[in-house]
Amino acid sequence: MKQVIINADDFGYSLAVNRGVIKAFKDGMVSSTTLMANMPGCQEAIQLAKENPTLGVGCHLNITAGKPLTAAKTLVDENGEFYHLPGYEAHRETMDPEEIYQEWCAQVDYLLEQGIKLTHLDSHHHTHSFAENLEITERISAKYQLPVRNCYDIEKQCKLDFQRGIAGFDDLMNYPHIRSLEKSYHADQEQCLQEIQVVLDRLTENEITELMVHPAFVDETLYFTSSFNVPRIKEVAILCDSAFKTKLRENEIEVIPYPAA
Repeated sequence: MKQVIINADDFGYSLAVNRGVIKAFKDGMVSSTTLMANMPGCQEAIQLAKENPTLGVGCHLNITAGKPLTAAKTLVDENGEFYHLPGYEAHRETMDPEEIYQEWCAQVDYLLEQGIKLTHLDSHHHTHSFAENLEITERISAKYQLPVRNCYDIEKQCKLDFQRGIAGFDDLMNYPHIRSLEKSYHADQEQCLQEIQVVLDRLTENEITELMVHPAFVDETLYFTSSFNVPRIKEVAILCDSAFKTKLRENEIEVIPYPAA
């Protein structure tokens, strides 16, 4: 049997993102999500997580969107907001690594203090896997004894003692027909499912793979602050579609939450 964790990133980004994640969990195949502690939808996401206790919740570590929870000085622009990814890349050399560590700790601590039992850690734009941040990732994982998303061979690059045997990582939805806004999902269902089949064909028997998704509806926060916005609505449709669920069964794939320690 092949097992997958279908993890919805960006829970807490905005109210509409929250609605999409919960829809894809309650009516679809999402089994896990990662929550952004510093974004406008965080408080509602915390409440929704408590109302849906079988949804696994991790922390989506963030230094590329919104404002920090700490008094970080080197991580932010003139408006006190985190640099978006291009700005992060341009300014990373002048950023204080200790400020990143303290900010990430503050985000984890906030969710724990709100009663969220965290299952794992990942990060917005995968910044935890960047070479310049691997030492920080090691420290965070060790401090909270939590596994981190196994992307881009991160387990081969740093010492991580609390992993859960998640052998693989893949993006389930980042493909041309799924991302296209020329047709709705249902008008282009066959091609979209063919793209998903390519991902499923990469899965290995008797291994667990995390599949990343970004289901969301769209509100002003998402539309005006993220370049990846409207295409997310197709992910909600796909994840809730009976044809997608059938495809998982036909491929003998079991969807599971993040394994417990």
